[in-house]
Amino acid sequence: MRIRRGLTVALTVLAAIAVVMQVDLGGLLTAIERGIGPETILAFFCIVLNFYLSFVRFCYSFRALGLRVPVWQAARAFMLGHLGNQLIFSVVGQAVGRSAVLAEAGVSPSAITFLSFLERMIALGSLLLFALAGGAYTLGRIVFDVEGGGGYFAYFILSLIAVVLLYGLANMRQLKRLLAQLSGQLVWSVLAGCFFLSILAHCAMLGAFYAQFSAYGEPVPTVAALAALAVVMFLAALPISFAGWGIRELSAAHVLGALGVPAAIGAAVGVAIGLLSLVLVIGCLVAVPFMTIRPGRARPGAQAPRIIATRDDIDRLFAALAAFLLPLSVMFQLRVPMPTHWLNVNLADLLAVSASAVLALTWSWTQPIIRPARWVVPPIVLLSAAIGLSLAIGYVNHGFLSWAFVNRTMGWFVILSYFGVGFLLWAHSGRARLLRAVHLVTSAIAIVAAMQIALYLVTTYTPYAPPGFNVVRLEGYLGDSNAFSFQCVIAFTAFFALRALASVGRPKAGVHLIPAVLVVAVVFAQSRTGWILLGTATILTSVWMPPVRRELLLAILAGLGFIAAIPIVEVLVRIVLSLFFAGGGGGGAMLTTFAGDGGGGAMLTTFARGMERAYADSERWETVWRGLELWREAPLFGHGLGGFIHDRLVQGKTSQVIHNVPVWVLAEMGLVGLSMFAAALLLFVRGLLGQRGRPDTAVPANAALICLTVFCLGGMSQDFFYQRIFWFVLGLLVPLACSGLPGRQASAPRMSESSSG
Repeated sequence: MRIRRGLTVALTVLAAIAVVMQVDLGGLLTAIERGIGPETILAFFCIVLNFYLSFVRFCYSFRALGLRVPVWQAARAFMLGHLGNQLIFSVVGQAVGRSAVLAEAGVSPSAITFLSFLERMIALGSLLLFALAGGAYTLGRIVFDVEGGGGYFAYFILSLIAVVLLYGLANMRQLKRLLAQLSGQLVWSVLAGCFFLSILAHCAMLGAFYAQFSAYGEPVPTVAALAALAVVMFLAALPISFAGWGIRELSAAHVLGALGVPAAIGAAVGVAIGLLSLVLVIGCLVAVPFMTIRPGRARPGAQAPRIIATRDDIDRLFAALAAFLLPLSVMFQLRVPMPTHWLNVNLADLLAVSASAVLALTWSWTQPIIRPARWVVPPIVLLSAAIGLSLAIGYVNHGFLSWAFVNRTMGWFVILSYFGVGFLLWAHSGRARLLRAVHLVTSAIAIVAAMQIALYLVTTYTPYAPPGFNVVRLEGYLGDSNAFSFQCVIAFTAFFALRALASVGRPKAGVHLIPAVLVVAVVFAQSRTGWILLGTATILTSVWMPPVRRELLLAILAGLGFIAAIPIVEVLVRIVLSLFFAGGGGGGAMLTTFAGDGGGGAMLTTFARGMERAYADSERWETVWRGLELWREAPLFGHGLGGFIHDRLVQGKTSQVIHNVPVWVLAEMGLVGLSMFAAALLLFVRGLLGQRGRPDTAVPANAALICLTVFCLGGMSQDFFYQRIFWFVLGLLVPLACSGLPGRQASAPRMSESSSG
């Protein structure tokens, strides 16, 4: 079954590559057949060598955490991890496969997952050296299309570096703690050995690529071919695809094409390497059932093998890494430019799914700890059942639709992974880690908002604008002003929940800067939905969190005061410029910039441009009315998941979502689905209301209710159901609302706040 599925995926990828690269599928298959020969055998041998070196690196990496695992057991875990890497989703499947095997032997899933990510980072870091060398050699031949998306990609990378630096400086104390935990657990000499083994493994894989490429006899110098193939290897190794399929073939066609190699041959080289790797996967699939775990006989006087000595420390380290990295990485929705479309990637998904997998693998001992929050299970089950039922109905009505399966169904389980991260932090590190994670979320969103505000002002008053940056409204790194303003409102609520809990100490100078920045960001996003949500959150916060009313008022006044001061400063600058440059001269251009296109000032002109939403409004209403029409056609069960997208594609229109969550549910799930969604919402609200017995539980429960209210209200005009930041923050607030119940924390001494780092 898995072999058939793998071959089906391979053939589907072939067809997709042929369409994207505008290559005849028959020509692509001919090119693949032409490349089969002695070189293919050599390429397969190099792939096997790469596989063996990777296994040696995997076994050696155990020493970085002081682990000692029998070779036969490590081999079985490595085999299943390799299968997961190929058939599930890159490093996530790899980590889950390895952890599932070694957890039976007492090895912490946190340790194996951590080592898998560390191993992948070392592999990517060493492979980056190959790619940089190859890129430097071929840089003059590869065109960097600034207008076609390359400029935005460069801006994204540079701003990412700036945000990471600011995030580290703003949270220096927690960063030092995390580094201290890492230095106390890791053996750095072992990491150097893993780096060396990675270099050897990359050389073997590069040999496989070159051996297969040489079968075509293209007149390309060896050094140039190796340089280009090194870039292809790096792109294929990025954890943004299933075992590199698609990325490997497209990048090979593009990079080798810059050297004059036909696109069909470049894609054929990538496909051949993928198929040879698939053959190795099939071999692993056949071998794993015969690798039964049979512990050897214990010899008299022999010491028992030490699996791990500091399991609790490893669990806390993994929780600390997840809590520190997720709030920042979830902010970045990377749009990778492809030949005919944009590929949306969020690397935080990998960490979230892995964290939830660790929670599932450690369920036997984490379940008693998080039992106070068991009331979240029924609403989650109801929502999952509604989506699963709708997927089945959609398959019956209009056949398989990849958007419905990947974006809506698999996307829902990714969203649940974000929700589950909070429970992992609760179980492994306690309430203190949850509070720090909420603080890190507000910090990350405020930093991104501050940078966006600065760019907004720079592009308003100067002619300099980063490629791909929307100069008329703030969109963050989501490409949507409504979603970005929603993020800011969630962070605004979380900040005042922390203030109400007094978890960040007494008010310090500049403490009101974070909510003030978020207020300014929501205003400059020019999202009417965002303005309504911010007003709603402000009112509910003042009612349910009385201790922060004064700080709430100061934050609102500071944000609005900053916005009001900008036109005043603009007028003063115009007056000064007019006095010093009355005769025109070099000040004419400056005066024109500050005057704006319409003569009413640059800020007012930019703001007016941002508020022009006639097309967006008409498009929104079009989706809503069409969604209601689809519901009337199938009122009970709807048209099934993806029915609205299918309807638009049939009409020859572009893909679009319904800008109203209840209407989307009606159109694709009918009254049955809407009833299940409503029941889930009521159960969730009832559960939160039941946690308001004490101040330390009432504050996070009220904050969760505010976020839920904002989420439901925003869903009336936007498709916010799959917003990662909402589910992540909700997954932090719910455990906070449950972990403070009397007598619960005392039952889990391994989670004490003093030892959670």
